[in-house]
Amino acid sequence: MKVTVDQGICDGHGKCVEVSPKVFKMNERFVSEVIDPKGDTEEKIVFAAKLCPVKAIFLEEDGTGKRIFP
Repeated sequence: MKVTVDQGICDGHGKCVEVSPKVFKMNERFVSEVIDPKGDTEEKIVFAAKLCPVKAIFLEEDGTGKRIFP
């Protein structure tokens, strides 16, 4: 699964980091970024994306590019 964070949308709530700290971290600007897209289960990554209050996390299938979320 391809995991990206739109840093222009991210407001730095940090919910994704709380749920999946092996996949997401807050950078020096307090914006989320992906550090390891395979660092957690797909279920946990999808849950983290759904918790994002501004829907800044985008998930796509590897290979096909089909959008999983949002």
